[in-house]
Amino acid sequence: MKTIKESAREIPVLAETDVLVVGSGPGGLTTAIAAAREGVDTLLLERFGCFGGVLSQVGVEGVAWYRHEQTVESNGIGNEFEVRAKELGGSAKEPQSNSEALDAEMFKVVADKMILESGARPLLHAMAVDVIMDGNTIKGIIIESKSGRQALLAKRIIDATGDADIAARAGAPYFKASKEELMMVTVMFACRGINRDIFQEYVREKLKPSYSDWAGESWDQRTSGKEKKMFSPYLENPFNRAVKEGLISLDENISIGGTWSTLSPEGDATQLNMVHLKKKDCTDVWDLTKSEMEGRDTVLKAISALNKYVPGFEKARLRNFGMTLGTRESRKIQGRYSLTE
Repeated sequence: MKTIKESAREIPVLAETDVLVVGSGPGGLTTAIAAAREGVDTLLLERFGCFGGVLSQVGVEGVAWYRHEQTVESNGIGNEFEVRAKELGGSAKEPQSNSEALDAEMFKVVADKMILESGARPLLHAMAVDVIMDGNTIKGIIIESKSGRQALLAKRIIDATGDADIAARAGAPYFKASKEELMMVTVMFACRGINRDIFQEYVREKLKPSYSDWAGESWDQRTSGKEKKMFSPYLENPFNRAVKEGLISLDENISIGGTWSTLSPEGDATQLNMVHLKKKDCTDVWDLTKSEMEGRDTVLKAISALNKYVPGFEKARLRNFGMTLGTRESRKIQGRYSLTE
């Protein structure tokens, strides 16, 4: 690989803190709020212009879709996300559980409010690009932003990047599956112009989706049996039909089939988690680029199939894509134990 030599330079320290949380997805956001509530000086760093990660940037609406009658859980800040969103009119009933689907745009405001109320210091539009080491101890990170190259110093640094970016740069041991084995990535999208009543009647009277449908062509999943007949907002057959009848064509590493969430009275269908691309490495910028572009093209194919084969979607059109790619699997830090399956 061809290289160049970067000149040494002095970097100004932008801030010092006790706890620095890098990444503001549900995990990082919760961590920063919890630390600040304990009275610890906490700074939350985010590369985009809003906090929330997959909730606000990708368009994943649920944090508690597992919650059903008699579910026992620890509650906590995740529940607060739902309560605060509902208070602001930024949620809807999640279709398959006793939880709230979070509106991606309104959750940006929810996150802002909860961070400021906790006392955590927010820093947006800044990306961590390197670490500051003293021997085997991490002392801070280097960031790049519109303000240039700067340093953040901290007594404790929490890697909530989702890709173990900080841990990897600090030399912590990690592992990553081969590209063939990595879980797929997704371009999420939303549609406008649907007829909610007609679609819901189709789901109720004809589609009748359940968790057993995840055993189909795209996923090949199995339930333990007790979940088999439970409702799951799953849709795959119309896309398979579109391929078989020649309406659309798909690369062998691309599939369409998955879930929907909120169906608004105004005709919006959001969290359409249906376009999946296999054999993509979330730490490879070329793969990320290709996934975003291929995903958007595939979304348009998915909408054409929805238009032709799904009642209520005849006049549906694209409302928006998620503002960034939805990813599932990347680097995994080698900790005291590893969850395998």
